[in-house]
Amino acid sequence: MRDHLILVKRRILTFLVSRLLRVLRRIPSGGADDTFRTLARSWNWLVSNQEKLSSEVNHDLQAFSRSLYLKLLPAEALDLIPPLEKRDTAVLNTWEYQNNVMNWDINSNELVLDIGCGGWPFKRANHLADKFPDKTTHRVEALARDDRPFFEVDLERLPFDNLGYDFVFCSHVLEHLDNPGQAIRELTRIGRRGYIEVPTRLSDILFNFTRLPNHHRWHGMVQGETLVFVEWNEWERHDLGNFYFNSLQSEYHNQFQDFFEQNRDLFFASYHWSESVDFLIIDKHGEIIDSSEDRP
Repeated sequence: MRDHLILVKRRILTFLVSRLLRVLRRIPSGGADDTFRTLARSWNWLVSNQEKLSSEVNHDLQAFSRSLYLKLLPAEALDLIPPLEKRDTAVLNTWEYQNNVMNWDINSNELVLDIGCGGWPFKRANHLADKFPDKTTHRVEALARDDRPFFEVDLERLPFDNLGYDFVFCSHVLEHLDNPGQAIRELTRIGRRGYIEVPTRLSDILFNFTRLPNHHRWHGMVQGETLVFVEWNEWERHDLGNFYFNSLQSEYHNQFQDFFEQNRDLFFASYHWSESVDFLIIDKHGEIIDSSEDRP
């Protein structure tokens, strides 16, 4: 009986608060400030007890709170207030974007290898390959396996025939290797054409991958027709905070998500190749230590 009375009381309170907030939102600017001060004590109680209120009231609390802040802030500060609107869908991660948005010029009868398939294999691949079938510091998710043939390989010494694949897909792998130049030579040896993607310097900094020891050795860029790898310096490896990573992953819409979705090319160096790859490998001292002009 007592629990039933508490539930009835809470429903009545929820209804009254919801109606009150809807009225307050229609009060003119000056009146809203006075009303807020008058109801400060009740407002603090509502904020501290949001979990006890219905989702409808929580939405009204958020909307009303934001409207008050907007009226109190100068115009140049309005962009600092988040919209507090939940996204209908999450921001597409790299592999969802590659599989579901990017267009691939691959015929149905062509043989495709995804090397470094990890937890998000390329959907068009016929064969999958990875160096780490078990846990590794180089990925957070478990290796994804399905009915496609899988090979455990070292990318710098691949066990495949020359030009055995029509297309070789290699995404977010080369930045981990000690010798990406040799790996690229192997990709072009076994494949007729393919795709390489690596994170840029901006990506690793904003998403704080620089804090992870023994993770990304290189960051990449595409200069003209040349794929460039630059080694991270030790002084660059420190914790920069997870503000941008958390903003990207947030279920609430925000401006950084818009920036990321509109400028993916700033975060990932994408390189489509056919027959050969022009590349440069630059170490942390600024020296070119390998290139496509060199021979192994």
